[in-house]
Amino acid sequence: MGIFRYKGDTAMVTAISPQTVVVLEQYGDWLQIETWLGSMWLYINFMPPTHDLHAALARFDSNLSIYYENLATGFVFRHNADRVYFGASLSKASFALHIYQMAERGEVDLGVAITFTAADQNWGSGIIQNRYALGTRFTIGELLRLNLSYSDNVATLMLVRHFGIAGYRQFVADLGADPARVCGRVMDSDLTANEVGIFARAIHDYIESGGIYSEVFQGHLLNNQFPFIVSSYPVASKTGWTTPRAWHDMAIVYAPSPYILVIMSAREGWTTRDYQDFAEISMVFENFNDTWFP
Repeated sequence: MGIFRYKGDTAMVTAISPQTVVVLEQYGDWLQIETWLGSMWLYINFMPPTHDLHAALARFDSNLSIYYENLATGFVFRHNADRVYFGASLSKASFALHIYQMAERGEVDLGVAITFTAADQNWGSGIIQNRYALGTRFTIGELLRLNLSYSDNVATLMLVRHFGIAGYRQFVADLGADPARVCGRVMDSDLTANEVGIFARAIHDYIESGGIYSEVFQGHLLNNQFPFIVSSYPVASKTGWTTPRAWHDMAIVYAPSPYILVIMSAREGWTTRDYQDFAEISMVFENFNDTWFP
């Protein structure tokens, strides 16, 4: 994306989406092109100012990490994004992507049923443990829904037992994240905000690919029962928490110009302050995105 300005003016006139244009003249990083507004100058290396983002995050210092990416332009903002956290349930989304993509290739039948056994029992989030008896059978497709929308730990463990971890570890490596951080239960993996940003981008790309399961996958993320990131726009997200060391959210926000927002923190969670902090940060980035990427 480029930004239209009248040459010498400091105010943004409008933005241009990816397209083919006729260049009339070039002056450094400025291109003069023909548009429906007439001849205009396009600045091709536009970088939005980020001082408001830094100011909003200053009070959190190193106790919180951010990855933001505008999906139309690839513009990325990072804050403390290399810090390693206990990832909690964030990895459930990338593990689901791995399974959906195998199903897309015909390697997995999502209608196959898996039995809930004593080996799958686990404390924590979800509904299987509390509502269903041992011996209940669930399709892979239903376990993926519970794994994503309800962050069901038992559903995740059933999927791990069925598929193993080796293929997922290679999948993570192929995406460019660190396979050494992947642990045997998936949800006990360590993560950085940078890595979660990689996963979110891959999930977005799959959803936008129009694959067989793209709409289903997106629907499960849009139906996240425990959202921490909020927006005026639809949010497809996966949260993760483990008291007292993880309170995270990964979101694809469907603004007019969609973006990724990852917020990770090592805190107790579940307090009014935690929700308020994430809501405040959410709106700072929504306003930034709406201002610079309309």
